[in-house]
Amino acid sequence: MSKPRKKYRPKPIKTCTLQLAVQGWAYLSKEDQESLVEPICEAVLCIFKGAGTKEHWSAIFDALNMLEQFNKMPQVMTGARDYIESMQTVIVNILDRYKEGKRALYPSELDDLRGFADLWADVLSTVTHNDYYVCAEKTHKRLVQVLREGKGVKVLEVA
Repeated sequence: MSKPRKKYRPKPIKTCTLQLAVQGWAYLSKEDQESLVEPICEAVLCIFKGAGTKEHWSAIFDALNMLEQFNKMPQVMTGARDYIESMQTVIVNILDRYKEGKRALYPSELDDLRGFADLWADVLSTVTHNDYYVCAEKTHKRLVQVLREGKGVKVLEVA
C-alpha cells in the first residue's frame, strides 16, 4: 500500500519579514525622530552653557557626518555642501577656543548651532527607515576608510 497523500498546508507568513519590508519604506516615526534630534538639542544647550562634553560634541559630529552623507543622496537632500563646510568651520573655531580655555560662544555661532539642530530635525522628518540605515552604513564605512588612510584628516579633540 502507498502512503496517503498529505494535506496541503500553506506556509505561515513571517510577519516580522513583512513588517521589516514595510518599515524600510516608511518614514521615521515621531518617536524615532525625537530620539535622534534630542541628543543634538541637548548638546547645543550644554555647549551654549559652556558645559559641552566629549559626548555632546560626538553627537554633533555624528549628525554632521550623517548630513554630509544625506547630501549625497538626491532623494533626501542636495546642495548643502557649502552649509556643511561652513558648519565644520564654525565647530573648528569653537573647539580651538575651547583649547584656550574659552567656553563662551559668539551669538552667530549659537545661531549656527541652533540652525544646525533645526536642519537635522527637518531632514529626519523626510527620511525613511531605509534611507537612514543606508546613510548610517555609508557614513560608518567612509569614516573608517578616512581614518585608516589618514590623508588630509584633522582629528578634533575636545579639551
